[in-house]
Amino acid sequence: MVSVKTWLFRRNLAMARILILLVGCGVAYGDGPMPAVRATASRAAAAASSGPASSATASSATEPPSADIRDVLLLLDEVPLHLRFHVSLGGEALSSVRDAYVDRLMRSLDVDGDGKLTSAEAARSPLFPTKRRPGAAAFLDSGKPRIVQRADIRKQVDRAGGETMIYRQDASAALNDQEVFKFLDADGSGDIDRTEMSATAARILERDSDQDETISFAEFLPPPDPNAAMNLVRPGSAASGRATPTISDLIRDVSEPTLPDRLLKKYDKNRDNKLTPAELGWDPARLTALDANRDGKLDPRELARIGATPVDLELAVDLAGPAEAGQPAFTIISTTGRQGEKARRPDVVRLVFPTAVLTLSFRKVDSMKAAIDNAMRGFNQIDVDGNGYIDEKETELLVRFKEGGLFAALDADGDGKIFGEEMQKYVALRGEPDATAAWINVYDTGRGFFETLDVNGDGRISKREMQTAEKSLAAMKRRQNDRLTPGDPVRNFHLEFMRGSFQLFLSGPNDRMVAQTPTFEQRAAVGPIWFQRMDRNNDGDLTWNEFLGPREVFHRIDTDGDGLIDPQEAGQVADE
Repeated sequence: MVSVKTWLFRRNLAMARILILLVGCGVAYGDGPMPAVRATASRAAAAASSGPASSATASSATEPPSADIRDVLLLLDEVPLHLRFHVSLGGEALSSVRDAYVDRLMRSLDVDGDGKLTSAEAARSPLFPTKRRPGAAAFLDSGKPRIVQRADIRKQVDRAGGETMIYRQDASAALNDQEVFKFLDADGSGDIDRTEMSATAARILERDSDQDETISFAEFLPPPDPNAAMNLVRPGSAASGRATPTISDLIRDVSEPTLPDRLLKKYDKNRDNKLTPAELGWDPARLTALDANRDGKLDPRELARIGATPVDLELAVDLAGPAEAGQPAFTIISTTGRQGEKARRPDVVRLVFPTAVLTLSFRKVDSMKAAIDNAMRGFNQIDVDGNGYIDEKETELLVRFKEGGLFAALDADGDGKIFGEEMQKYVALRGEPDATAAWINVYDTGRGFFETLDVNGDGRISKREMQTAEKSLAAMKRRQNDRLTPGDPVRNFHLEFMRGSFQLFLSGPNDRMVAQTPTFEQRAAVGPIWFQRMDRNNDGDLTWNEFLGPREVFHRIDTDGDGLIDPQEAGQVADE
């Protein structure tokens, strides 16, 4: 009988020979675990916050970078959550970055270097639409040149780039979550009973279409329509075939003048034009400072000061991304929630509140590259004859080019042709205002049935997670002991932070709200080298199907007898 130690020595020797051959062929392997998201208690931010102390242990007391600070309410069905965002770009406040762009733009337009901008000089900017109007050139040449002030330039920049923080929303992911519930509800009764919970692991495994012993979100959904890919849409067309992000109703700035009316419309159950603590779902003490007349209710004037209430979550994020790869994207300054199971990614954190689960994520975007790539993809599609330029005939069906004056704006030399260089230059100038804005995408992801089963948040349900599926589903129940209904779990929301990007054609990947369904994120390899080589699906466990050795050896290493070899068990054997 071969001992475990002897078998491993032989196996490692064989693998070493294979590795030498692979290295000789130029094959490289990435390694190194990604740290979990850290939570800090910044002295300056904590002093500015009127919220309770963080439930997480502080790991440092460094001052936060200069940032735009914005208070918002996430308007959940049961209760609003007060959120505070510290958003920066390369360590600078977004407003400061935009001011610096305005200064650079003015210097670049000031051809004669006299420190002033005439109308003619300002018209060289793609942000000023004057030159697109008929007779604009004659107007600029007539009379005494008008001086364009810095305030005028800033106004145009703000008009082009929008607010420095823009909230967008997509509720379609909730429909995908319903598909998961329907699948788990095997008998179609409208709820998941104990029998169905206990059978969840076996049913989930039936959807393993690629036989990798893990189940992705896509494997839960019906197969896509094979004819959908045939419906090609020209850039700029309204029929894009995908959901367009909408202005968010779920998340509203506390300084918004209409916010008191929104709160009353959503939470005023008895329609007396006032809100009680019970209607808001908040502790009475939380509203004491707002209740000026001490009647135990908040009227519209008192609700206008709701930003003075304690925060439920205060965080900092730099849109340029962490200074070092693998570092956390978020600094959680304070929160009343608790941190859920740590994701395997430094750009994701999950927080659990009594009325909701919030997943925070960061998407790093090279705004200018994204804008130019988007423009050139559109250029190549419009240039149907492939002669290297776009003429008016090729754009005659595109309203923006003709009636919107886009053709004239792109055709810098007025020769009736738009070359790629002209489009790139226009986009580079036009794109910077958008690059100084933060896009905060809000996704209503339903009740989180998939996210609950996907304990480690890597976008797949592994064999280990299948073993705990019954327990995970049972923990979602709030109303009944033996059945899980669609309305039992708290709502799940996903907040994604990213840098804004100008999209000349509304079909660019960086304009899309991409978190509609959980996607698989490659995990860092764990465990001994032999373990990593066998873990073909990279889920952090070895099943018998993955194990390259005798069954008796598998059972010896699987000391807890759960049918899986984890990295700790593998590490124990490697040390024998």
